[in-house]
Amino acid sequence: MNCFRHLGLLALAGFLAGHGMARAQAGCADTDARIDMSAHQVGAGIGYLWGKGTLYDGTHTYPFTVRGGGAFSLGGIALSGQGCVRNLPRVRDFNGTYWTVGGTATLHHGTAGVVMENAHGVDINLKAKTRGAQVSGQVGRLSFHLLETTHSQ
Repeated sequence: MNCFRHLGLLALAGFLAGHGMARAQAGCADTDARIDMSAHQVGAGIGYLWGKGTLYDGTHTYPFTVRGGGAFSLGGIALSGQGCVRNLPRVRDFNGTYWTVGGTATLHHGTAGVVMENAHGVDINLKAKTRGAQVSGQVGRLSFHLLETTHSQ
């Protein structure tokens, strides 16, 4: 019986990883902002992610940090990727807590796709490469925070 539960969780993680990758692979429009991000994630049931990145709005760059987590996650990975940021009328609207749906299935090298949205309606579709060993089918919350720069708005 335990074997079937584990197989079911692996199937769910695979579905979420595929669904997130399909959404994240949609190309960025010319009006979209973009992000580059690197992070680490560990989990034993509940996962925790921390990292940093850069937001590009076409003319300026803004460094940011990200922290948060969700369930289900087992193992640990390092990830690096790019994403499209949609519905960003003001750079300060990037800050906040994003609800996420995504997943990974990594053994040595893999991919992750995560779809996120915050309370301002800002959407991020992230596509990343992963290293490590992890199975994750996640619904979670990530907090993005722009760091002070000379170009902040």
